[in-house]
Amino acid sequence: MSRQKAINEKCRDCIYDPLAPGNWRQQTGACTIKTCSLWPFRPVSTPDKRTSRIQAETGPELTEESTNALHRGTK
Repeated sequence: MSRQKAINEKCRDCIYDPLAPGNWRQQTGACTIKTCSLWPFRPVSTPDKRTSRIQAETGPELTEESTNALHRGTK
Protein backbone atom coordinates (compact mmCIF):
# COMPACT_ATOMS: atom_id res chain seq x y z
CA MET A 1 0.00 0.00 0.00
CA SER A 2 1.35 3.43 -0.89
CA ARG A 3 1.83 6.14 1.72
CA GLN A 4 -0.91 8.32 0.22
CA LYS A 5 -3.34 5.40 0.08
CA ALA A 6 -2.66 4.70 3.77
CA ILE A 7 -3.29 8.37 4.62
CA ASN A 8 -6.49 8.35 2.54
CA GLU A 9 -7.72 5.23 4.33
CA LYS A 10 -6.97 6.68 7.78
CA CYS A 11 -8.70 9.98 7.00
CA ARG A 12 -11.71 8.20 5.56
CA ASP A 13 -11.89 5.91 8.59
CA CYS A 14 -11.64 8.91 10.94
CA ILE A 15 -14.10 11.39 9.48
CA TYR A 16 -16.35 9.86 6.83
CA ASP A 17 -20.03 9.61 7.72
CA PRO A 18 -22.09 7.98 4.95
CA LEU A 19 -25.26 9.61 6.32
CA ALA A 20 -23.79 13.13 6.11
CA PRO A 21 -23.86 15.15 2.89
CA GLY A 22 -20.88 14.94 0.58
CA ASN A 23 -18.55 12.15 -0.35
CA TRP A 24 -15.59 11.09 1.77
CA ARG A 25 -13.16 13.41 -0.04
CA GLN A 26 -15.44 16.39 0.55
CA GLN A 27 -15.81 15.49 4.20
CA THR A 28 -12.08 15.01 4.73
CA GLY A 29 -11.41 18.22 2.80
CA ALA A 30 -13.69 20.06 5.23
CA CYS A 31 -11.92 18.59 8.27
CA THR A 32 -10.68 21.28 10.66
CA ILE A 33 -8.67 19.08 13.03
CA LYS A 34 -5.43 20.92 12.33
CA THR A 35 -3.74 19.26 15.31
CA CYS A 36 -3.84 15.94 13.43
CA SER A 37 -0.42 15.07 12.08
CA LEU A 38 -2.02 13.92 8.81
CA TRP A 39 -4.10 17.08 8.28
CA PRO A 40 -1.68 18.70 5.78
CA PHE A 41 -1.67 15.46 3.75
CA ARG A 42 -5.41 14.67 3.85
CA PRO A 43 -7.19 13.98 0.57
CA VAL A 44 -9.23 16.91 -0.68
CA SER A 45 -11.60 17.65 -3.53
CA THR A 46 -10.88 20.41 -6.00
CA PRO A 47 -9.56 23.56 -4.26
CA ASP A 48 -11.89 26.39 -3.27
CA LYS A 49 -15.05 24.42 -4.04
CA ARG A 50 -14.51 21.69 -1.44
CA THR A 51 -15.12 23.56 1.81
CA SER A 52 -17.75 25.98 0.58
CA ARG A 53 -19.85 23.16 -0.88
CA ILE A 54 -19.68 20.85 2.12
CA GLN A 55 -20.25 23.74 4.55
CA ALA A 56 -23.27 24.85 2.55
CA GLU A 57 -24.67 21.33 2.85
CA THR A 58 -23.76 20.62 6.47
CA GLY A 59 -23.87 23.98 8.18
CA PRO A 60 -21.24 24.24 10.93
CA GLU A 61 -17.74 23.00 10.22
CA LEU A 62 -16.55 19.67 11.46
CA THR A 63 -14.61 20.52 14.59
CA GLU A 64 -12.17 18.53 16.62
CA GLU A 65 -14.72 18.39 19.45
CA SER A 66 -17.55 17.08 17.26
CA THR A 67 -15.29 14.54 15.58
CA ASN A 68 -14.03 13.31 18.95
CA ALA A 69 -17.65 12.98 20.08
CA LEU A 70 -18.38 10.86 17.01
CA HIS A 71 -15.42 8.61 17.85
CA ARG A 72 -16.69 8.19 21.43
CA GLY A 73 -20.18 7.40 20.15
CA THR A 74 -21.74 10.53 21.61
CA LYS A 75 -23.08 13.61 19.94
